[in-house]
Amino acid sequence: MLQSALRKPLSLFGPRRVKVERRDGKRVTPARNTLCLIRRTSEDQPSMAVVQNLSLRGIALLLDREQPAGAVLPLLLINALHTFSVAVDLRIVRCFRAAGNQYFVAGPFERALLHEEMVLFLR
Repeated sequence: MLQSALRKPLSLFGPRRVKVERRDGKRVTPARNTLCLIRRTSEDQPSMAVVQNLSLRGIALLLDREQPAGAVLPLLLINALHTFSVAVDLRIVRCFRAAGNQYFVAGPFERALLHEEMVLFLR
């Protein structure tokens, strides 16, 4: 009984777990709402998504429909000021339902963004 009572307070002095980044690059959240157009060849009109976070090698989006893992989505990323855009393909690794009818979709790009391209999305 005494051991369990002491274990919790003493555990505060033990070594802390180091948070390990499991991605190749750190993802950052854009300062402003950043939109993304999904240009599917099977549809006439592109659909829109909101960028949640972004790195040189990958992205996380909120979409209006579920996407299968392994699928490739052609994206057109548009910065918040609408002064720059870049076309890139996303290979979906994760997809799950978020709030309401939104789906959280994440994965790596087929090609890495250049640093100059990435900076324009963070202003």
